[in-house]
Amino acid sequence: MSIPLKRQTLASPQLHAARLIVATNRGPVEYYLGQDNELKHRRGAGGVVTALLEIATRLEVTWVAMAMTEGDRLALHEARQHGGRLPSPWGSQKLHLRYVAVPKGVYAQYYEQISNRILWFLQHYLYHPGADSPARWLQEAWTNGYAVANQTIAEAVNREIEREAGAAVVMLHDYHLYLAPRLIRQRHPQVVMQQFIHIPWPDVRCWQFLPSQIVQGIYRGLVGNDLLGFQTERDARNFLEGARTLLEEAEVDFAEGTVAWRGRLTRARAYPISVSVEGERRLVHSAAGRRAAEQLRPLLREQTIMRVDRIEPTKNIVRGFQAYAQVLAEHPELSGKVVFLAFLVPSRQALPEYQRYAKEVRKIIEAINATYGTDEWRPIHALWGNDRTRALAALQFYDVLLVNPIIDGMNLVAKEGPVVNQRNGVLVLSRTAGAFQQLANAAIAISPTDVAETAQALYTALTLPPADRRTKAVLGRQMMERQDLTAWLTHQIHDLNAVLDEPAFARARIEERDPLAPTACALPGGNPAPLPSCVAEGLE
Repeated sequence: MSIPLKRQTLASPQLHAARLIVATNRGPVEYYLGQDNELKHRRGAGGVVTALLEIATRLEVTWVAMAMTEGDRLALHEARQHGGRLPSPWGSQKLHLRYVAVPKGVYAQYYEQISNRILWFLQHYLYHPGADSPARWLQEAWTNGYAVANQTIAEAVNREIEREAGAAVVMLHDYHLYLAPRLIRQRHPQVVMQQFIHIPWPDVRCWQFLPSQIVQGIYRGLVGNDLLGFQTERDARNFLEGARTLLEEAEVDFAEGTVAWRGRLTRARAYPISVSVEGERRLVHSAAGRRAAEQLRPLLREQTIMRVDRIEPTKNIVRGFQAYAQVLAEHPELSGKVVFLAFLVPSRQALPEYQRYAKEVRKIIEAINATYGTDEWRPIHALWGNDRTRALAALQFYDVLLVNPIIDGMNLVAKEGPVVNQRNGVLVLSRTAGAFQQLANAAIAISPTDVAETAQALYTALTLPPADRRTKAVLGRQMMERQDLTAWLTHQIHDLNAVLDEPAFARARIEERDPLAPTACALPGGNPAPLPSCVAEGLE
């Protein structure tokens, strides 16, 4: 039986609580120093920021996040003089920001080592345990980095819960904060809490590559939530299977999608994340979007293939270009008539794995252009940098959109493309992308590691009859219009309200003592100290 997948709800319900506390690694505002040495800010990118900020028009929202940049730290220093909160830069009286900091060395262990080098790769099925599992640095980074950062976030959330009376809902996001729910729950056993995981949740055997203490800590942390949201039903089921295997005495009900453990019930649900349809189209048709489109038009040919990706191994960029090279080799009649526009965003450049992959991407682009290009025609135009307006404006013009990740939690490019495209473009999509669950009938499916199959899919997409192209494009567009970002958030609010409306005594008290809970963190000099003295103070 399948994990419950919430049905479409037309009306966006009001959350049955006085206030919402959101916790993420990256906040909705990035602070930076301008050329005049004045502290400035810019809004964080992404639809999740848009959706959650929209809630702040209806109820009080406090957003807890890590100070990631030097500008964030300067803003945090100023905020400490005013009770620790940063005012909304947009003048909203209902939105408050609470940024917290840990020592830079602690942050590097938490973010670069555990979050991005271990959890990201493991959850995308790219972790190689032979090299890392016995390494001493893994345990050190977990104890002195990840656990400390999670305690810091949890302490800030606890302070916000206690700031004023009235029901508060806590909404956490993603793989950076797996320990935080249990740490919050220990102090506030009755608070309603939800966490959404944006990346895949792998089979339990993948988790068992990690030390048992780490895996147990992750699962015990996550069952501190009342609701756990995943991108797909498969992810939710994988979590339930892991809970049955890893949590002693856990009672797992696959039909209901629940884990009962130590007197508390956690509901696992599939909430496929989407895009803000109106927001994407508004940006494309804005003055900045129109300027970007005009700059891109000279690069287009009779037919244009596109991709938009961060430069990272999970996105499978190299194999995508290999498939394109095979198309050019097998179909010389396409020479000069087709072009591949690749919008490539640098990512996690401090990690060696990402540095190596970026070099591979550049190398294959140069090789294809050298082999097949002419004086009048360059087969691949690579546009580097994080320019979301430019990328969205470009998606209007693709004839083929290649989205071929090895695996993705969702992949929003696969949803953004059909929403803004004006040319009945065809989506070529990995079966292993989370978006495939919804868009299978609107796309040409591929196995991401099969270069020959990808090449054939690209050629099929280029030569598909106009009526078939239109059918797929309309289907994809209509599906996203029905299942947009508002619907994604509405489903979660509906389920949170169901928990909030339960009698308070029904939300049982969690067991006070947890043998796996961290009890100390390391100060810069290496001496352990009680956690409360380490958290939310921005130690330098």
